[in-house]
Amino acid sequence: MNKKLLNPLPTDTSLLAPYTANITNCWRCSHCKWVPSPISHKYSVACPSVEWGGFHSYSGGGKVITAYALKEGEAAYSEKAIETIFACTACGACDVSCKTNNGDNIDPLDVIYALRATVAEEGKSPDAHKLMIENLNVHGSDDGLHQADRLRWTEGLGIQNALDRQVEVLLHIGYENVVNESSRAEIKTIVRLLSMAGINFGTLIGQEISTGEVAYDLGYPEDARAAAQRMSQIFNAAKANCIVTCSASSYSGVRNIWPRLDVSAPQKDFLHITDFLYSLVEGGQLSLSPNLNAKVTYHDPCKLGRLSEVSAASPPSKWVKVRNTIAIRETPKKTLFGTEGLYESPRRLLQAVKGLDLVEMERNRLASYCCGAGGGAKEAYPEFARFAGNNRLNEAEATGASIIVTSCAKCRQHLAEVAGAEGIKVMGLFELIGTAIDKEGPDAR
Repeated sequence: MNKKLLNPLPTDTSLLAPYTANITNCWRCSHCKWVPSPISHKYSVACPSVEWGGFHSYSGGGKVITAYALKEGEAAYSEKAIETIFACTACGACDVSCKTNNGDNIDPLDVIYALRATVAEEGKSPDAHKLMIENLNVHGSDDGLHQADRLRWTEGLGIQNALDRQVEVLLHIGYENVVNESSRAEIKTIVRLLSMAGINFGTLIGQEISTGEVAYDLGYPEDARAAAQRMSQIFNAAKANCIVTCSASSYSGVRNIWPRLDVSAPQKDFLHITDFLYSLVEGGQLSLSPNLNAKVTYHDPCKLGRLSEVSAASPPSKWVKVRNTIAIRETPKKTLFGTEGLYESPRRLLQAVKGLDLVEMERNRLASYCCGAGGGAKEAYPEFARFAGNNRLNEAEATGASIIVTSCAKCRQHLAEVAGAEGIKVMGLFELIGTAIDKEGPDAR
């Protein structure tokens, strides 16, 4: 077969064709399985999928080899092969670790995206993912929540419609933030904080849909593009000076996925709520002064961290060998190392609450261990998602913290479900801040 081929054959029109060199460059070093700079052996694994599955095929490099085998007709689809591909959150940890050691030679995450798209094109996606895409196309979000239910949190708050009135800030909510009472309460806290700071803001009442990143994760780029284009139009129609999103998923979608879909970023500044609120604290417009005596640890969501790094649309480029040994691209592309993710503003907000003792887990920032909630893994393989969540909670407890805090609604909901009533207390960042401005201590165990 094409074991030494760097560039696709002219007859190769598959979705994996642009990654011919990437999937042949993988030399099974297994760096994708480990965090770039481990502190201890106990918390050195980067990939929840391979830790759960126990075989190389579950790792980033294993999926690259699977892509090669399927592309070259050297393997057929099986139930176990599908599991190795989708019992995975596409969290990007393998990508960061691989690139730290190998640069952009392999691009595990790009290959995983193309592999999933290939599987979807063949009609082999998990049934749970097909339902998510159906919900997206009918209701605008993969959870299938109707717009009327999505708006219940606004009742009695008198929030302005940014499509009708000129406002300073368009507050983008994100559909995952309105699916249950705890996440809706956090959004209400954000509304209260903006009001306390005197910010003139509005929302897209009744107009928000997914920004497309979940569909892209699942392997449906065309559905992702349609959703992204629609939201891009809505963002640009808003009468606001800037856009502030409460959604870690959408923050990643706009910055990291839209360039891959050739969808233009909004024609306004696009910020995450943690960055925006910290700027208000730093500028003296907002105070988080009440004292809360608790030791907390912060969980970096994949979407807000390494997967929020701005990507660049990269047309396929030819690969050549230097001195007949090293494969390089003729046209360089931006290499994403995870270093430009949003890591500091959530921590600075926590540090602005007096009395909080912030301690770090060993795997933090670009090396954060995924909680298991994203990438369609929880919907298709709940036992894997629970395994990943338990692993992360154990790491949090090892710090001595009584509370694990996160700034992603999906992470918070999943970790809380896994922890149950007896585990470490799980809180959303704005749930904790809401407690601070109410001058009540969190019920830490």
